[in-house]
Amino acid sequence: MNPRKEATYRMLSLIAAVIFVLPCVFLVFPIFDINPDDLWQMDSLMEFICAYKNTAILAIAGVLIQIVIALPAGYAIARIPSPKAQTFFLLTCVFFLLLPQQALMLPQYLVLMNIGWLDSLEGLLIMTAFQPWMILLFWFAAKRIDSSLFDSAICDGASNWVLFRKIYAPIVRPYVMIAAFLSIAESWNLLEQPMTFLQSKERYPLSMILMQLSTDNAELKNVLCLLFAVPLMILFCTMVKKIIDT
Repeated sequence: MNPRKEATYRMLSLIAAVIFVLPCVFLVFPIFDINPDDLWQMDSLMEFICAYKNTAILAIAGVLIQIVIALPAGYAIARIPSPKAQTFFLLTCVFFLLLPQQALMLPQYLVLMNIGWLDSLEGLLIMTAFQPWMILLFWFAAKRIDSSLFDSAICDGASNWVLFRKIYAPIVRPYVMIAAFLSIAESWNLLEQPMTFLQSKERYPLSMILMQLSTDNAELKNVLCLLFAVPLMILFCTMVKKIIDT
């Protein structure tokens, strides 16, 4: 590459990085001006801690449920011998992926109301269990595996379960980690579904508590927002290191 072009690209990348990081810097600086007593004496501190617990439950349980559903689904679609049937299932996933979430709110609300899970974390988990993008990601990962690996294992008498457990699952591990992080980040920031399906404040996630937090203390708001974001930052750094080392 031309040295001048390379220097230009580096400068543009640096400017883009500074623009991206700047809001985070403004979020951190006000922390040094806050009195720790203001944080621990906050009236809504227990609500914040309870919401933290609810958010962690939604994120951890949600990613486990979604991967248990999407991982074998992506593998099954990739192993379908008929191209037409495979295309049908892929287009179905794309259709649900492009369908606006707002269009699903009322049917989901009615389903949860009829089964008695309307005001519960279980209902919120079940409504976010099916993630079409995750199925498409695992399908893409399965299609990248050389078919000769499966054919050789089948010739040796391997069953579908052995193919899934010994070949597919280990190879797609980096994709699983990426999907897990994206799923946790999505669950961590859920807002529309909790607003629609939850009525009890003790079941609210962090996103709703921060939205409803009534305080004129800007520094306190910044501290709580930082506490909200720190776990995702740590998880991102950990995931990146593991994916690079894989």
